[in-house]
Amino acid sequence: MKISIKMEKDTLVLKLDSERSFFEQKAEIEKYLMSMKSFLANGDVKFAYDGADLSFDEELELCRIADEAFCKEVNFCHQKRPPHEILRHVMSNNERIVRRFIGTVKEGESIQSNGDLIIIGDVNPTAQLNAAGDIYVIGNLRGVAHAGCQGDLNSVVYAMKMNPIMVKIGELIGFNPQMSQSNANGMAMVENGEIKVKLV
Repeated sequence: MKISIKMEKDTLVLKLDSERSFFEQKAEIEKYLMSMKSFLANGDVKFAYDGADLSFDEELELCRIADEAFCKEVNFCHQKRPPHEILRHVMSNNERIVRRFIGTVKEGESIQSNGDLIIIGDVNPTAQLNAAGDIYVIGNLRGVAHAGCQGDLNSVVYAMKMNPIMVKIGELIGFNPQMSQSNANGMAMVENGEIKVKLV
């Protein structure tokens, strides 16, 4: 089965081959998306896939390929959850558009998202993350993370290394000094009106 692509409403959907692994299709995917570059030169891009069961790591790699192919950050409709079933499906179609940032968030920098926010890299001290939804740091979180900044107390903050200066969810503020040197996978969430940080 060949890879194909089509528009569904306002979303570009990549149809993958269910009989081949993502690794086997990767080069073909890169070439195919590059061929669509001029078609998607203007405007924002909503991007999704169908036809194959990818892991979360494979989804992240597909995001990276799409960003490079289109020379812009695409709005990817994630269909998978990261490890430990952290990513919540809150939209009626079980998809959620997120913003991704690849690289280190340096001291004093601020990254914002009107939905979920995925950082693929470290977040240095005094850097700030703000998201209306969840925040996921695939790296070391050492700065300030404010999830649910528009008031959603069901939001979470996840980091592969949870060492934040401060975590906020909605208007609640939390800091667990025992986690500050943990270098462990951690998730902050609201329980009984307080922010709790748990190892995951």
